[in-house]
Amino acid sequence: MKKTCFLLSLAISVTAFVVGCKSVKRSNTAFQKVDAGNDTTAQYNFMQNVTSKYNILYHANLMLEKERDVIANIKTHNYQIRQTVFDEPTAQGDSHILMDSLIQKAYKVVNTKQDSRYINDAYFIIGKANYYKGSYYAALEFFNHLIRNSGEQVDFVPLAYAWKSRALLQIGKEEQAKLMVDSAFATLSEEKDVRTFVNAAKANYLMRSGEELEAIPYLEYALESNSNLSNKRRWMFVLAQLYRDNGQSEHALQYFQRISRSNVPYEMAFEASLQTAFLKGNRSSSIEDRIKPLKRMLREGKNDGYQDQILFQIGDIYYADGKIEEALVSYNKSLSEPKRNNYQTTETYLKLGDHYFKGSKYHLAQLYYDSVAMVLPTDYTDVNKIRRKLGYMSEITRLYTEIAWQDTLLQLAALPETDLESVLEEYADVALRAKKLEIEKVTLAKAKSKSRKNTTQNINTSLMAFSAPTNSLATNSDKTFYFNNQDELVLGQSSFRRRWGNRQLKDNWRYEADNSAAVNLTQNSPLGTDIVKNEDTELDEALFVSSVKSRYRSEIPIETAAYEASHKKVHDNLIVIGNIYRDYTKDNMDAIKVYDEFLRRYPNTEAGAEIYYSLYRMYDGLDQAKSLDYKTRLIALYPKSLHAQVALDPSYMDKIKRDKNILDRVFEKLFILYANGDHAAVITEADKDLKERFENTGLVAQVEYIRALAVGRVGRVEDFTDALNDIIAKYPTDSLVVPLAKDNLTFIAQYPNYFTNRVNALQDIDKSRIAFIDEPHMTAWPSLGIDGDYRTGTAIVQEKPKPKEEIKIAKVEPVIEQAVSNGSVAVKEEKKDAVIAKAEVAVKEERTLAGLSGVITDGKINASTQVNTTVPIGQINRPVGQVNIDLGPNDYRDKKLFPDTATYYFTVNVMDAKLNMAPSRYGIGQFNRTRYAQLAINHQLKIVNGENQLIFIGPFNTFDEVKAYESKILPMMHEIMKIPVEIYNTFVITKDMFPSLTDGVQIKNYHQNYSEQ
Repeated sequence: MKKTCFLLSLAISVTAFVVGCKSVKRSNTAFQKVDAGNDTTAQYNFMQNVTSKYNILYHANLMLEKERDVIANIKTHNYQIRQTVFDEPTAQGDSHILMDSLIQKAYKVVNTKQDSRYINDAYFIIGKANYYKGSYYAALEFFNHLIRNSGEQVDFVPLAYAWKSRALLQIGKEEQAKLMVDSAFATLSEEKDVRTFVNAAKANYLMRSGEELEAIPYLEYALESNSNLSNKRRWMFVLAQLYRDNGQSEHALQYFQRISRSNVPYEMAFEASLQTAFLKGNRSSSIEDRIKPLKRMLREGKNDGYQDQILFQIGDIYYADGKIEEALVSYNKSLSEPKRNNYQTTETYLKLGDHYFKGSKYHLAQLYYDSVAMVLPTDYTDVNKIRRKLGYMSEITRLYTEIAWQDTLLQLAALPETDLESVLEEYADVALRAKKLEIEKVTLAKAKSKSRKNTTQNINTSLMAFSAPTNSLATNSDKTFYFNNQDELVLGQSSFRRRWGNRQLKDNWRYEADNSAAVNLTQNSPLGTDIVKNEDTELDEALFVSSVKSRYRSEIPIETAAYEASHKKVHDNLIVIGNIYRDYTKDNMDAIKVYDEFLRRYPNTEAGAEIYYSLYRMYDGLDQAKSLDYKTRLIALYPKSLHAQVALDPSYMDKIKRDKNILDRVFEKLFILYANGDHAAVITEADKDLKERFENTGLVAQVEYIRALAVGRVGRVEDFTDALNDIIAKYPTDSLVVPLAKDNLTFIAQYPNYFTNRVNALQDIDKSRIAFIDEPHMTAWPSLGIDGDYRTGTAIVQEKPKPKEEIKIAKVEPVIEQAVSNGSVAVKEEKKDAVIAKAEVAVKEERTLAGLSGVITDGKINASTQVNTTVPIGQINRPVGQVNIDLGPNDYRDKKLFPDTATYYFTVNVMDAKLNMAPSRYGIGQFNRTRYAQLAINHQLKIVNGENQLIFIGPFNTFDEVKAYESKILPMMHEIMKIPVEIYNTFVITKDMFPSLTDGVQIKNYHQNYSEQ
């Protein structure tokens, strides 16, 4: 007894001693330190350590593990697609009962356990809890705190960096995530669990950024040091997929085999078994040996519901071996399986669609692509790429169909008349057989429909028993048994029929709908006794063949113009298809195939520069030798093209942009000098500014043109014509000022007597003379004004009377008075009250300008431009960016906002009210004079609410007219506008919508709405 009391007293004393002592631990800067000379160790309270670890943090970690399992379990895993390294939360930061409770528990450690060594653990748990509830920004703050204040607990630093990289990936900041995961490696310790998580985080970043091959070694390192069983199996499966997709079959097979034998979810085990069978089969040379393990899986009952995937793999083996018919049979069997998932169905439809598309069966392929759109799951691999492809497949199909038809016509056109008739007979015979097959299918469908209606003998006897219970069943004395109770049977039968209809009692009755309800029980005609008669008119084969041959003959391009037009359709369609693949579906391999075919058929076209450049860029990274070859050919064949310059100097476009900024300012300076009458200064400044070599020749031509006008003001006629000829020689392809220069020269040549006694080619602006072509001027300020207050949203449309035009006939030689019908027009500029002469274009008897196609002389725009089909295909000149996808008229636009007929204006919205728009308006005037000289089109400017400047160009009477104008001016806006492209945009608007543009916000909203249309 004494011994027991002694031991008890000793135990109590020791306990009291321990509780009263402070345990000396390693330093942690998060805690209060004791300064004892050079001793920087921190002191912790033992009881706070115990209560923090076991009462709070232990349970908190269990809650985190539970939440991680919940995140993994609520997600439907499709093991046919690439798995991720981690299961990420789907929460969006809303209230989360479990995680909010956990955060409160961890805060207890931070707030009440100041002398504990587990403060950093608490912050780490709070950061992870915020991550799991989707509060990524809050999680980032706690991880940052750990990085800054972990002290000597260095293991938290790489863990915090790694978790921070995951959070940054979740909010879409990939560049910052890369820096964080690299920092995690820079601070990596030797702790096993830390190294595992950091390697996994690196693999996670690489896979999510598309660098899958680089992720493999990091995932291998993580797997090697991992101790978590669920992570181990998941990462093994991910590695197997990575190895398989990167052509390392043996490594993939090794991991798939291990997974298939592990205790994993059956979906994962089945996919691993399927891939194992497929990869094992690839070792065999015989196709039957390769398919044998898959057929074995097909017979196993445990794989019920997965037959569609097995049949698809069998089809892939046949397809790769060139046995197309067997492959198509397997694919169609896969689609006919009653239990199939949408992912596999999508893959099978895509495979069949691509197969028929490559075989030029475009309409059949389109049917399969349409089926893909019906079943495409959101988790499909590259789902956005597939959606883009489906969005443009109907257009691609139409273009290819047109190419096939034109190719057929071109081949027929090349045949001699002796062979043409026999070929047309063959085509007509093929069409006749197809027509007969179509009629046969229709007839067979009608026969099957009638046979189902007239059949009674094939009704299943079980169904008869179900429909009419026997007397013995009805009179059975044990009415408590369900199937012996007639009333219950009748109620059950009625309920069954309401839900399922009449079904035969047979296997798979749920999936095989039977039209038993439509069976006429009063008729007893046996199956197949009815002779199906074709109620339609019999096919007149001779007439059908004759009509087919007539159609071909009427379409054959016999004339040279028609022949070239047919080639042009093929030429343009191939470019458009290639551009769709390159720019819209982002499918470079298909684009490469189309461009290669284009260059094979049309190697000398002007559009070749863009094609060669596209191939050079697309092969870069795929095949460097081919990339270099296309670059060399581009530079050799099109040395002066924009694409060749960019290929030689990748910074060429930056130089173009720099040139534009410089030349815009130069043009603005010269324009002001010219308007002020300082013509000598215009020449001097232009010569000085043009000493530098500029790449943007279009803007240089405009600067030289205004210099030429200044020369005309101070020099002789010969000096003026020399300056104009110099512009034409230097910039033959310019379409803005060269036509004006040519018109000036034509006018001088047509009326030489007018310049006989002149000292200067261009005289001072005077109402009594004819103004020269395109002298700089300011167009009249707008007759349509917009005044309003953005605070009230009220706009006032004011119709101001247009300035009256004072027409005067030049007092010159009589011949000129008779030849020229229009005199000068003086317009008072309302802004400065200064009289500025309006430049007039000399009007000739009949004036035709290059590029005036699509414009008629009655003041309207013809939206349907005519194509010059007489140009040989080898001389087709299609400027860069000219080929666009024409999807036809936009029938889906808002007809209330954009009616077919209304007063329309093409509008340039400048988002700066202080810029000088006179030079840009001058460029718009030049564009209109070179392309729409016959039309009454003017441009007006108005400042809206002191925020924006709007330049209205018009009026146009229909939507098609203004859109035709837009399509012509947009490619040249970068040359016309003398301001940075970032501060202006364009749109089309009706006169009735002007009152809504009261401020910059309303203009922005309207532009957004217009863009969406």
